[in-house]
Amino acid sequence: MNRVFVFGIDGAPPELIFDKWLDELPNIKGLLGKGIYSKVNSTIPPSTIVAWNSMFSGKDTSEIGVFSYTYNSNGVQKLVSSNNIKCDLIWDILTKQKKKTIALYVPLSYPVKPINGIMVSDFMTPGIGSRCTYPDHIKDRIKKLGNTEMFFDVAVGLAGHKGVEIDVLIKNTYEMTEMQLHLLEDLLSEQWDLFIGVMIGTDRLQHMLWNHFDETHRNFIVNSPYKNALKDYYKYLDKRLGTILDKIKNLDRKDGKKTFIIIASDHGMIKQEGKININNWLIKEGYLVLKDAPKEPTRFSTSFIDFEKSLAYGGGAYNARIYINKKLAGKDYKSIRDDIARKVVNIPDDKDNKISTQVFFSEDIYNNTSDPECPGITIYFDNLQWASNPDLGQEGIYSWKTAVGADVAGHSRQGIFILADLQSKSAIDKKLNDIDIRQIAPTIIRLLGLDIPDDIEASPINIDR
Repeated sequence: MNRVFVFGIDGAPPELIFDKWLDELPNIKGLLGKGIYSKVNSTIPPSTIVAWNSMFSGKDTSEIGVFSYTYNSNGVQKLVSSNNIKCDLIWDILTKQKKKTIALYVPLSYPVKPINGIMVSDFMTPGIGSRCTYPDHIKDRIKKLGNTEMFFDVAVGLAGHKGVEIDVLIKNTYEMTEMQLHLLEDLLSEQWDLFIGVMIGTDRLQHMLWNHFDETHRNFIVNSPYKNALKDYYKYLDKRLGTILDKIKNLDRKDGKKTFIIIASDHGMIKQEGKININNWLIKEGYLVLKDAPKEPTRFSTSFIDFEKSLAYGGGAYNARIYINKKLAGKDYKSIRDDIARKVVNIPDDKDNKISTQVFFSEDIYNNTSDPECPGITIYFDNLQWASNPDLGQEGIYSWKTAVGADVAGHSRQGIFILADLQSKSAIDKKLNDIDIRQIAPTIIRLLGLDIPDDIEASPINIDR
C-alpha cells in the first residue's frame, strides 16, 4: 500500500532550486536523482492562496472561487477564508474514500473543517484561540512548542512581514519554522495516507531579501551582510528535510508500506522593478472616478468608487486585475475591455522603456466566468517584474511600495515539482516537460491507488515517460 508525503516550499523558484543552489541542497538533489522533476506552471494569477488550492484540488482559479485575499460583500471588502472555497480539496476526496490525511499550514485552510485525519491552519489564522486545528486537542501540542503568536506567521497581520526589520524577520522565520517542523515530525507517527506540510518561511524571506543577493536587481545591495541569508535558510530546510525523510524510511520499514515523496512550490519568485499604480492609470485614462480621493496612501476599497461614472477599477498585487462595470458598460462591455487591454500593454516602465505585458481575458483562462469576483482582465506587467499597486493616495503611475509596505520581489509564474520513490535502488533523474499545477492532485490520487473524481479535468502526470 502506498502513501504520499508532500513537502511544500512556498515560492521556491526552479532557477535557484534546480540550478544555482542545487549542489548545496543535498537532500533535494538526492530526490531529483531518485525521481522525476519539472517546472510547474502556476495558476493565473500565481497567488499563494489560489495556487496551493489549485494544486490540492485539480481546479482552476474560478472553480476554486477565490481570486484575491479579499472579496466584495455588499460593498465591503472582507478577507477570504476557507469558507470561500467552492470545490472539494484532496483531503475531502480522501475522506470520502476512507483515507486519512494530515494537512499542515496549507494556505487558506483557516478556519479548519473536519476531515478524516488532522489539519492545522495557515498564516491567515488570527490566533491559537481560533478554529485553527482539527481535532481541537492538537492545539495542546502547539502550545508546548513555544510562542504561539509566532507559530502561524512571522508577524501580525496580513503582509505584516513587510514592516519588520530584516534581523527580526530572519529570527522570526527560523522560530516559526522550527515550531512548524517540530509538530510536523511529531505527527509523522500518526496514521496517514497523505501527509502535507507547507513551509511559508521561504516566501517571507524572498519578498524582502531578493535584492541582497541578486546582482541584476535595480536596488542590489553590494556586500550586504544578508547576501547568503536566503540560501542559508534553504540549506536549513534541506537539512531538516533529510531528517524527515529518514523518519519516513523507518516508518516504511515498520509498516511495510511505500511512501512517495513530492517536493513542490506554488509559484516561483522574481525581482521586482517597481509597482504600477493601476487605479491611478485608470483614473488618468478616464475609466475610474472616485467619490473622494484619499490624500495619503490608503488601501483600495470599492467604497471609494463612484459607480455611476466609473467604467472600470483595478485590483491585484503582483498581477493586476481589472473589473469592468457591466451595469454602466452594457452592450459596450467587450469594446471597453478591448480598449483597456490595448492601452494597458503600452504602459512603459518608469524610464519610458517598453516592457513586455501579457493580458488575459477571463473566458480564455477560466471555466467559471460567472463568479462576480472574476476579473474581466488579468495583467502581467513585464513578466511580473513590475507589480500592480491598486492602492490610492499616491501620485502618478509608478511607486515602490503599497499602503502596507514595500517588498523587493514578487511571484513568478513557475514553481517546482519533484516526485521520488524513496525505496528506489536505481537512479532515475528524469526531467519532464513543464506541468500544470492542476495535475498534481490527480497524480497524488493515482499514486494512492484511488479513483480520480470525474469533475477533475486535469490529467495525472505520466510518471513513466
